[in-house]
Amino acid sequence: MLEENNAKDELRRIDHLLFVTLKYTRTVDIIKSIIEKFILALNYQTEEIYEHMLEEKKISDIPLVPLVRVKGLEQLYPKDKVVKDIVDYYVMLKKIINSDHRKREEYRKNVTLVTPDKEVNIERLKEYSKITTDYVHYLRALIHE
Repeated sequence: MLEENNAKDELRRIDHLLFVTLKYTRTVDIIKSIIEKFILALNYQTEEIYEHMLEEKKISDIPLVPLVRVKGLEQLYPKDKVVKDIVDYYVMLKKIINSDHRKREEYRKNVTLVTPDKEVNIERLKEYSKITTDYVHYLRALIHE
């Protein structure tokens, strides 16, 4: 399973960006890059679920658009509250990336990406990193049920 490795690789890249790159380069561009990696890790893991279900003949095709794939998880696992939370989290990340944003305290300790709905600083990124890692592991476990 190539995608499983891709999700793991993205989690590794996220850790490096968070704990090495961001330490020395405190910019909003790095924050955006990390959020994009969260989205990518969830995309890879979601794609792996769809490929597994296709092999098991539980579905007939895989949606091409990542957002449609992630939202489709709710139909595949309608009673799973965690899957609903994952979809909501994914949509929130996409909103952050696609929103107009401004920078606050760039190159300083409290560098923050500010959107109309959210403010993302280093502490929030660390929380999101933990959430993303937990969700990727949860999605991986769904395949092996």
